[in-house]
Amino acid sequence: MVYPDSEKIRLGGYATAEKLDSLSCMSGRILSPEDRTHLLRMMRRQTPSPVHRRMNTLLLLDDGWAAERVAEVLFIDVETVREHRRLYQASGVTGVERLKYEGSEPALNAEQLEALGAELDVRLYMTAKAVCGFVERTFGVEYTPHAMAKVLKRLGFVYKMPKKVPAKANEDAQRKFVAETLGPLMKAANDHTPLYFVDGTHPSYTAHAAYGWIRKGETRELKSNHGRQNVNINGALSWPGREFVHRQTGRITSAEMILLFKDLQARHPTASAIRVVLDNARYNHSKEIKAWLACDDCRVELIYLPPYAPNLNLIERFWWLFKKSTIYNEYFPTFADFKAAVDGFFAGLDDYRDKILSLITDKFHFIGKFNPQAP
Repeated sequence: MVYPDSEKIRLGGYATAEKLDSLSCMSGRILSPEDRTHLLRMMRRQTPSPVHRRMNTLLLLDDGWAAERVAEVLFIDVETVREHRRLYQASGVTGVERLKYEGSEPALNAEQLEALGAELDVRLYMTAKAVCGFVERTFGVEYTPHAMAKVLKRLGFVYKMPKKVPAKANEDAQRKFVAETLGPLMKAANDHTPLYFVDGTHPSYTAHAAYGWIRKGETRELKSNHGRQNVNINGALSWPGREFVHRQTGRITSAEMILLFKDLQARHPTASAIRVVLDNARYNHSKEIKAWLACDDCRVELIYLPPYAPNLNLIERFWWLFKKSTIYNEYFPTFADFKAAVDGFFAGLDDYRDKILSLITDKFHFIGKFNPQAP
C-alpha cells in the first residue's frame, strides 16, 4: 500500500484505530468521512488485490493527488484511476468492494458442451490434451490443455483414478441377492439364528503403500521387504453385533473352514441355525465341507454370495480397517514386529468399536456397472 509522505507520517506506517477518526476529518476531496474511515480500516484486512488497489487509488485521490501521480505510484494507467473514481461515484463503497468478472462467450455452445459431457461419460480420457483432441476433431474448436481442464471442472468432472472391479461382476445379480436373500437374513438375525460374514485375509510382510499427506515437491520413501512371508487370518463377523471371531493358520483350507464353523457353533450352543455368508472359493464348495454340513450335529447353513461380489461381504470392510490401522505406510524391521502389530490390532478391538459400527452398516455399494474405457 502506498501513501503520500504526509499520510505516512500521520499513519506511522499503518493506521491505528485511534488515528482513523482524525484522518477521516482531514479528507473530503473525493470520499465522504464515513467512507474514508471504512476504506482505511479495510486496507488493513486481507482484501482481494484488485479491491485493495481501488481503495488505495481513492484514498490517494481523496488526499488531493493528481490522477497522473496516483497512476505512476501504483503502476496503473490514468484511465484506470479515473474508472475507479467513477465507480465510487456511481456505486459507492459497495461497488468498490465488489468483484464482477464477465468472461467471454464459451468457445463451445451449450449443445456441444452437452455432447462433450456425454462423451466423457462413456470414454475415459487420461489427459486434458486428449480431450482437446476430441473437441478439435468433433467440433473444430481448439483448446489448450489448461483451458480444457477449466471447462471439464465446470462440467462437473474431476481428475481421479477409476476403481478396479472384477470384470464379471453383475450389478443386477447383486441387487437381486440383497433384496431377496441377504436383506431378509440380516433383518431376521438374532440369538436363535445368528448371521456371520466369513472370509480370510493374507497380509504379506512387505511395504503396503497408501495415500498420505506429503510435503509438495518431496518424495517420502517407505522401506520394503521381500514379501515372501505372510499371516493367514480366517475371520467371521457377526451381524448386527459386529463381533469378530478369527483364527490364524498356515493356510486356509476346507479343514480350516470347518474348524472356524465349529468355533461359531461353540459360541452359540442354543442357536437353531447359524447362517454364514461367504464367497465361492473352491474350498468353500469342497467335498469335505459338504460332508461336514450333512452331519447331524451341524447347525451351520452356508449362503453363497453371487460370483465376483466381494462388495457384499461385510467382513471386507473390517479387513480394510484392519490394514489401514495396522500395516498401511508402516515399516516393520522384522517379521516378528509385523506379526506383533497384527496381533495387537485384534487384541485391542475395543478401541475400534466406534469405527467398526460406523463403517459396517447394511448399506451396500453395487459394482459391475458399465466401465468407460480409454480411447
